[in-house]
This record gives sequence, structure tokens and C-alpha cells, in this order.
Amino acid sequence: MCTVLIAFRATPGALLAVSANRNEFLEREARGPELEPGSPRVWAPRDLKAGGTWLGMNERGLFVCITNRRHATVDAGRRSRGELAHEALRAESALEMQRSLAALPGDRYNGFHRTYADRRAAFVTIGDGERIDQRELTEGLHLITERSFGAGEGVRERECRAAFEALFARGVEPTLDDLRTPLQAHGPKDEPLESACVHAEIFGYGTRSSLQLLLPREGKVTGLWTEGRPCTQPAREVSAELQQLLG
Repeated sequence: MCTVLIAFRATPGALLAVSANRNEFLEREARGPELEPGSPRVWAPRDLKAGGTWLGMNERGLFVCITNRRHATVDAGRRSRGELAHEALRAESALEMQRSLAALPGDRYNGFHRTYADRRAAFVTIGDGERIDQRELTEGLHLITERSFGAGEGVRERECRAAFEALFARGVEPTLDDLRTPLQAHGPKDEPLESACVHAEIFGYGTRSSLQLLLPREGKVTGLWTEGRPCTQPAREVSAELQQLLG
């Protein structure tokens, strides 16, 4: 499960703003984002167990992220959803990816939400383990978790959406720190999975990393990366890496 804000053309100054927490089992090995060679070049973290990723950006300005889908068909023999996300980062554009995913067999992967956006368009492809559904994301704010698009949104989704709506309603361009703040929040102690920042050590589970990214209409892309929970761990600037990626 993850919590991801996609703000597509939501303010006059930004084409794309992202704020995302990755929640995962604490023992599952992963590394932080790095620039990867290839065509196109990619900036992404890696899941060291299955080899894929959960988010990233390529040199064409295409951002991709993936979450699970709650109550979807589960088959341990299917391909890793992280592999699906990493392959997506080789696409030319969000529109190209939307077209290519239309032919994806619905039973190839377990349930997922794959969101992808660039300077021109934003889309989500939803797989429930049997069927594929595709939607274009309108200009504005979109909060995506494993429970989105009819899969049972709860307290976490409502509180995170309200916090981001209040942030963007100020009439001031949000900063990276502004985008990070809602994902540092905690919910009820007896319901750890309803928090934006998850502390569920009793299950060996929690928030493992956080990303904030701003792709402005003018100027350079900027970003923050937190290795660990954003409520306790410091963020590091990854703007130089992203600017190197985009040239």
C-alpha cells in the first residue's frame, strides 16, 4: 500500500506536483533512487527482492507510480507489479503509455493502480487481477492509494485529501516542504494503517520512504527524498539528480 498525491496542472506555476509515501514490510530490501542508464534514462528507487520499482521519472519528464489494489485477485505466480512500473518508465509519454496499456491482459498482474503523468497529460490504469480499466486524470488534485477507485477508501484517504486540498486552496504555490507535511501525519493509534505515515511494527510494516517532486511551468524540477518515515527522518535534496535527468 502507498499514499500518492498527483497534482496535475493544479496551480498556475506547476505542471506536476507529487507527494508519495511508500508503505511496505520493514524487512523487504530496497535501495533509494539512482540515475539509471538506458534510453530513455531513468531516475528510480529499486525493490531488491523482485527487482522492480514503485515510482520514478524518466528523462522525458514522465512520472510513474504504482500501488496495489485492495480486494483484487491475488496469485503468487504472477509477474511483479514493480516490474510493470519499471517497464513503464521506458515510455515516450503518458499518452503513449495509455495506449499501450489498453492491450494489457487483465490477468497478467495482481491488482494495481498505475498512475503516469507528464507535462501534457495524466492517466491511471486500474487492474483488478482480471480486467483493465483506464481513466484520464483531469487538471487538479488526485489522491491515490490501494483503496482508490471504488476499492474502499477510508479515514486515511479522507484526511489526506482534506489536508492537500487546504494546502492548495491557499492561493500560494506549494513548496516541497509543504507537500511533505500532510504525509507526516498520524491517525488513530489503534488503527495504524489509517495514517499517512504508518507505524505498524507489530505487523513488521510501515512507511519506508517518501518523495516530493515539483515540475514547474518555468524553471527547474526539484525534489526531496526521505529514506524511512518522513515524520522522524530528514529529507535530502534530490533536485540536482532530477535536473541532470531532465537536462
